[in-house]
Amino acid sequence: MEFGLKRVIAAVRVVAALKRLYRGEPITVQAMSTEVKLSQSYLEQIFAKLRTAGIVTSARGPGGGYSLPRSEEDISVASVIRAVTNIPVDCEFQSVLEALDSVSVTQLSGRKENSLAA
Repeated sequence: MEFGLKRVIAAVRVVAALKRLYRGEPITVQAMSTEVKLSQSYLEQIFAKLRTAGIVTSARGPGGGYSLPRSEEDISVASVIRAVTNIPVDCEFQSVLEALDSVSVTQLSGRKENSLAA
């Protein structure tokens, strides 16, 4: 089982910050790096996993960056954790993920970054 707590916390912080900052235009990795105080290369790794899971979309070129899908559905913390980890479906951690399915990233997006990093 691959479960990096640092990566999980960083991914939740990134999605919460993206929810807070997103106004219809893609957010650059550079802007996100400044916002969450993580390196651009580390953010690219996180965004690659989030993009594969369909949590974010990307646009290349000038004006490009990462954005949220147009879906009205909110993103759960559990969805973010599942996107950046390899947790087996039959492991004992599933009950924790099921509880986190009811916690949305929007609930966290209004909080200060420092409170998410604690």
